[in-house]
Amino acid sequence: MTTLDAGASAAPPTPAAPTPAEPTPAPHVRAGSVLRLHPLTRTTQGDRVVVGRADTGRFVAIPAVGAQALDLLEAGLTVEAVEAAVTPAGSTEPVDVLAFARSLVRLGFVAEVDDERAGAGASPAPTTRGLVVAPRARARWLFSRWGAAFAGLCAAAVVAMLVVVPDVRPDALDVFFLGTPARSLAALTVLTYVLAGLHELAHVMAAAALGVPARLRITRRLYFLTFETNLTGLWALPPRRRVGPLVAGMAFDAVVLAVVLALRVAGVGPDALLAALALVEVSAIVVQFFVFLRSDVYAVMTAVLGCTHLQRTTRLLLRRTVRRLTPDERAALAASPPRDLAVARWYRYVHVAGMAVAAWFFVVLFVPSTWHLLSWMRDSLVSAGPTTWAFYEALVLGVLLLSPRALTAVVALREVVDRRRAARRPPASSAALRVGPSH
Repeated sequence: MTTLDAGASAAPPTPAAPTPAEPTPAPHVRAGSVLRLHPLTRTTQGDRVVVGRADTGRFVAIPAVGAQALDLLEAGLTVEAVEAAVTPAGSTEPVDVLAFARSLVRLGFVAEVDDERAGAGASPAPTTRGLVVAPRARARWLFSRWGAAFAGLCAAAVVAMLVVVPDVRPDALDVFFLGTPARSLAALTVLTYVLAGLHELAHVMAAAALGVPARLRITRRLYFLTFETNLTGLWALPPRRRVGPLVAGMAFDAVVLAVVLALRVAGVGPDALLAALALVEVSAIVVQFFVFLRSDVYAVMTAVLGCTHLQRTTRLLLRRTVRRLTPDERAALAASPPRDLAVARWYRYVHVAGMAVAAWFFVVLFVPSTWHLLSWMRDSLVSAGPTTWAFYEALVLGVLLLSPRALTAVVALREVVDRRRAARRPPASSAALRVGPSH
């Protein structure tokens, strides 16, 4: 899965610049200060402009007046001159450009303030976990129009074979392709890990072809283990150019599935293994349409619809339905882009329906199957004894079968620890422009 979101200060998870052990104090910004900004990208997204540093992968969404103020600051005007220029005639209160400028410093967008260097310590963003990957662009033709056309043909071939040849349609029992159910499921778990890793590698390579680095990490969506590629750097590109890297994982799945089904139709290769692989890939593609899990399709949808904070806005609308919002939540909802509000009004029903299905799956299937696996592993180990081969086979198979659940639990625990640490930190700065008295 991929993430692509423009948060108030940074997209969570966002590849942030590393913080030095002894950060340089941020210079003080005054009304008469002149700022020298780092090279920033600007991309229109709905009624907002996404601004950021491609080298650190940090982006924020600001209104049009913010982009205007940014241009004037970049041109060398003082903060007070910019404030006078962007404040509408006849306005009773000036636009608070001073607070905006100070936020830019804290976000790490400012190189110097009045010839005083703004060090890396001016950006106090929490460190985001994950492996930063910035490979050189290779095999760019794979991610060209010809590559997209080939993947599209593979997807069409998959649909055709599933419709015309009923024998190659995936069946739930295809998972049992080895001598015992335990061996089959354990092997399928390993195959799923490998294919999921290659799916994410397709995202990374497609982004690298456009000069965008990525961050890989293991995370979760609800109680599902997820391999995630953070492509926040795509905000530096227009929406149309973001789509390729976002769908690259599904394109890989379509190509693999087309090859597997073609081999089955031709009667070539181990049919039981190919049937299991087909089931894995069909499931992988279907899961991407679960947009409530912020899947690849969700990322494409938000890019095409011009949204920047859709998930946050949706949750705030739902919370307002069931309880009163806190002052901070009300302020966040009021600051949501109109485009996000318009989409969230219908997307919230999709979100609720998806969460209901996920809750049903958790109670009816996930918990019972986990308990069954634990019971099977306990009984197998006790009955076999540590001096037998069956004992160690059951141990290895049990670890493999339970590894997705165990890793999900570890990730959830890590998130709890991170939230507690974040609660003790000062709130992250916002690059929003406010109307009010300067100070």
